Amino acid sequence: MTTTSQTTASDNTLTLRRWITVGLPATELFSLWLEPDTLPRIMSHFASVKPVNKSDAHWQIEGPLGKHYHWETRIVEAQPGEIIVWRSLEGADIPNEGELRLRPAPGEWGTELALTLHFTPPGGALGKKVTTLFDLLPKEVASKALHRFKSLAETGEIPTLQGQPAGRHAGHQDKEK
Repeated sequence: MTTTSQTTASDNTLTLRRWITVGLPATELFSLWLEPDTLPRIMSHFASVKPVNKSDAHWQIEGPLGKHYHWETRIVEAQPGEIIVWRSLEGADIPNEGELRLRPAPGEWGTELALTLHFTPPGGALGKKVTTLFDLLPKEVASKALHRFKSLAETGEIPTLQGQPAGRHAGHQDKEK
């Protein structure tokens, strides 16, 4: 598995770029990404995503001090097996856009996925500073999404720690007393 990353900040926009190799053909990955339950599953670490129709989705994240941020996105370009591009619609609390590029991995190792996300925090330069301070848009968003997508694509599930024991055998504490 190959994972590379790049984060840049220019003007008031935060750009996140992450790459990963997935051991499946691009056409399969393209179709999986567009399935209605995929984004809600791979982005659940960051946002609540609810598909509205085949091209639109409603997003919500929780910010500092219990503030909620909402936006709708629309797929504006989709070329099977090659690229998916989306943008937030007018009135987004956090304007953003993203793209997923798919290309054959070297040595027939599957497909390289390149995910690029652009966020424009509310409030200009001050908003960007506040966003960074409170980690409202964590730099791991793209990386975690790609790793979760890779797991889903290759195994059919996304690993989780929910419902897992803390690592101690229940009877162990009783023996110590």
